[in-house]
Amino acid sequence: MASNKQLTDHDAIKAWAAENKGRPSVVSDTKGDGGSGLLRFDHGQDNDGLEPISWERFFEIFEEQNLALLVDDSGDNSQFSKFVSRT
Repeated sequence: MASNKQLTDHDAIKAWAAENKGRPSVVSDTKGDGGSGLLRFDHGQDNDGLEPISWERFFEIFEEQNLALLVDDSGDNSQFSKFVSRT
């Protein structure tokens, strides 16, 4: 059974991404006029439409939008991630 946890600590998020071969990215078509775009991790597969960004820019957007990263803590789907509003 899947178990999820929320990450907000920048070092924990970087560690999770490194462990799961994820690179910080945004969805290109969501940037609009000066918008920041939707955050995603590029895991090197089906990455059409993703634009790589720096960790610095990633965390600027992450904090501006008051997000948390929801990840699978059970090991069933290690690359699962979803950005959610912090609770």
